[in-house]
Amino acid sequence: MLSSQQKRFFLFSFAILSIILSPACSKEKEQADQLPPQQPIEEKITIKDQKFFGIESGIVEYKMTGSQRGNKTLYFKDWGRKQAEFSTSTIKVGRYSKDANLLKLSDGNWQYIINLESKTGTKRERPVLEKLRDFNDQISYGEFGEQLALIDGGLETGSEPVIGKKCRVFELKSKNSKLWLWNWLILKSETLSGKVKVNVQATSIQENVAIADSIFKPPLDVLVTEVDLESLRNQHEENQF
Repeated sequence: MLSSQQKRFFLFSFAILSIILSPACSKEKEQADQLPPQQPIEEKITIKDQKFFGIESGIVEYKMTGSQRGNKTLYFKDWGRKQAEFSTSTIKVGRYSKDANLLKLSDGNWQYIINLESKTGTKRERPVLEKLRDFNDQISYGEFGEQLALIDGGLETGSEPVIGKKCRVFELKSKNSKLWLWNWLILKSETLSGKVKVNVQATSIQENVAIADSIFKPPLDVLVTEVDLESLRNQHEENQF
């Protein structure tokens, strides 16, 4: 048991130690308060270095049959990072019939869908980016075109020729569709949604041709509205509660 003199010495020593350490602790706290808050590192996903197709550029002509009849032409360059798809068709289901004259542009991380009749269109983030974010930790192998087929649930079932090109055939059961891919270009597709059946088949292809960059830009006389997908997603989530 401590004597009264020992107790006084112990308390005096503790007080001195507290005085010595207090400025140092305060200084460390002050320095910590002055440091900027650490921001979470968010990996930005882009398609800058990805190759959609196995050839650098080309022009593909297609014919559409079934519930949607018409023609379309796909222009692409930079391995598919730039794409322009012009389509003129008529959709007919029962007594319902509608004509469409559309232009779909994909350039870098952006996609435009333009109605060439009404001269209006929308700009949005390229849909493939959302897929890449969802499967970012699972698609670190194979070619980019193959990754996209697998992301959509594609199952390779064989091979067949289309316009003289040996295609790999993929079935996407979740979308009730079948794709014939050559160099990851769709040369043929069959899709069934309810009573709506749409068949698309390439009729010709020009490989590695020169294509002007201007074809991948929206026409100047078109009114384009940008769609904020992040805002729409947030609104949808808020409406769930």
